[in-house]
Amino acid sequence: MDAEVALRRVRHARFLRLATLHAGPLGLALLGRPELAPLYAEAYAFCPGAAGLACEGVGGVPRACLVHRLEHLARSALRGGKRRRAQERAYVEGLLTCLSVLKGSFPEALRPALELTEKALREDLAYLDGRLPQEVVHPPQKEDKPHRGRGKDDE
Repeated sequence: MDAEVALRRVRHARFLRLATLHAGPLGLALLGRPELAPLYAEAYAFCPGAAGLACEGVGGVPRACLVHRLEHLARSALRGGKRRRAQERAYVEGLLTCLSVLKGSFPEALRPALELTEKALREDLAYLDGRLPQEVVHPPQKEDKPHRGRGKDDE
């Protein structure tokens, strides 16, 4: 399997996990903190909006917009091309802006979810900017062993 294809799949899975983390009260159990589930409804109900984003001035609903943006990145990660990566870079920067606004309005107990998401987005931004070491961008591949099944010559 091509290293770029493997990297696309890793990015896809990462964004889906992040979307799951923010999608509902049980997503917080992924952090090992199911006791935070009651805080979800209030914290993810409203966001004041971020400058430079579509929600500026009118606000948004993080349980919808944050999750949908992460799902969009997951779908986009499976596709290739330099132009698409440039679009993803702008999208990730917008999400980082969004997270900085949410940090100010979220309860302190939910900060780990936002910090985990921010860390993952910053790592992805480093990849999109080409700042990651070669072994991180293209992890070493396992050597494929020849298949030793029962064919007509194996009798």
